[in-house]
Amino acid sequence: ILLQQLDTREMASSSAQGGYEHEFIDAVRDDLVCQICHLPARDPQQTTCCGKVYCKSCINRLQSNRCPNCRNSLIDRNGNKNYFPDKASDRRIKELKVKCDNHKNGCKWKQELAQLEQHLSKCGYTKIECKNNCKKSVLRDNLRKHLQHECLMREYQCLKCKEKGKYQTITTDHLEVCPEQDITCPNPG
Repeated sequence: ILLQQLDTREMASSSAQGGYEHEFIDAVRDDLVCQICHLPARDPQQTTCCGKVYCKSCINRLQSNRCPNCRNSLIDRNGNKNYFPDKASDRRIKELKVKCDNHKNGCKWKQELAQLEQHLSKCGYTKIECKNNCKKSVLRDNLRKHLQHECLMREYQCLKCKEKGKYQTITTDHLEVCPEQDITCPNPG
């Protein structure tokens, strides 16, 4: 049992793929949850010893080559794996309903996990880094407005002399040296 706990802790602390970390609408059945990372299994593999399901990346990273559940060897005498891709579990997992990863930004999308990647590729609530390198992240739906009206690094033209540059430079430093800028005479009269 101590070795099983050690294997599981090693896997949980690893940053490699593991299971699906999305927010599922309903509770996920235990038989679809990886016994290592305790998330719905990604690329589920089923052991031949006890029938438990593991993520492919989790089971491949096990250092002991022993099933974390029953401690039987995961490799037979001929070097063959004692686990196999569980297509039925994979299909069931991908049919589970999830919220969009951007639901905290306001997205109301709720569909099957299998459709999430496609949705995220065009979701208007995805935060995107500004391409002008202003260091701001904005929602995809707000990117055009940001680039045209809010970004301090957008291209801008001085309204007086028509010199072009970055908005932040033209509206601050440039105004002090603009040859067309109106100057108030400091002398009375």
